Amino acid sequence: MKLTAYQKRHLAALVYLRGKKPSLWSVLMFRPLAWIPFLVIAGVSFALYLLDVRWGMFMIGMTAGAILRIIAYARFTLMAWPVTEEVTDWNRVEALRHENGA
Repeated sequence: MKLTAYQKRHLAALVYLRGKKPSLWSVLMFRPLAWIPFLVIAGVSFALYLLDVRWGMFMIGMTAGAILRIIAYARFTLMAWPVTEEVTDWNRVEALRHENGA
């Protein structure tokens, strides 16, 4: 089975969390470089705020909403993790990872 990049990352996340009691922080920091665009957008938003309060507040609100959505997904992961860990066929996960060089 040929996996997409997203599917490879998902399998890597499963293996990363396996056998742990994950926290919100560990889920959010699985791929810390993925936060760089949000940092850049937040910086641009605050700079825009200094130039025009209305557009700056709009951009800050949009950025905050996106970050809160990501945090909500991480919380859903935490709530479902015990079941996910219980029903996952770990041998199959490892086989797929090795098959696809992940």
